Amino acid sequence: MRSYPPDSPKALARLVAMAVVADGELDNCEIDRLRELNIFSMLGIESEGFYQVLLELCRDLAVGGSGQHVALLSSERLEQLAADVTEPKLRKLVLSAMLVTAKADGEVSGGEQTLLRFLIEKWALPLDSLRQP
Repeated sequence: MRSYPPDSPKALARLVAMAVVADGELDNCEIDRLRELNIFSMLGIESEGFYQVLLELCRDLAVGGSGQHVALLSSERLEQLAADVTEPKLRKLVLSAMLVTAKADGEVSGGEQTLLRFLIEKWALPLDSLRQP
């Protein structure tokens, strides 16, 4: 998987992009919700930049797969993604954006739950803390 500078807009966007694909599907309603809430600018990236990061993530996942199997939510991959965000305020921001993404289609899938739980535990961020400014 390619690397981005820690705490960079692309690093943040990649985590949100991972939330988009965590259920194994690309759902337009999730992207639409991010656009409606102006999440891209909150992450410091233009919408085209987000789409590029999403495409790069999908390419990296495809290259990293073996045969027809892609270990989308492997511990190693999640550790790498979590390490890309070190600033506590940015962690809250990206986790909030990921939660919005996961809830956009009305159902938080098992993959989305796995991703969110991993980051909540890794970063020691209780869900209640996301409500605080």
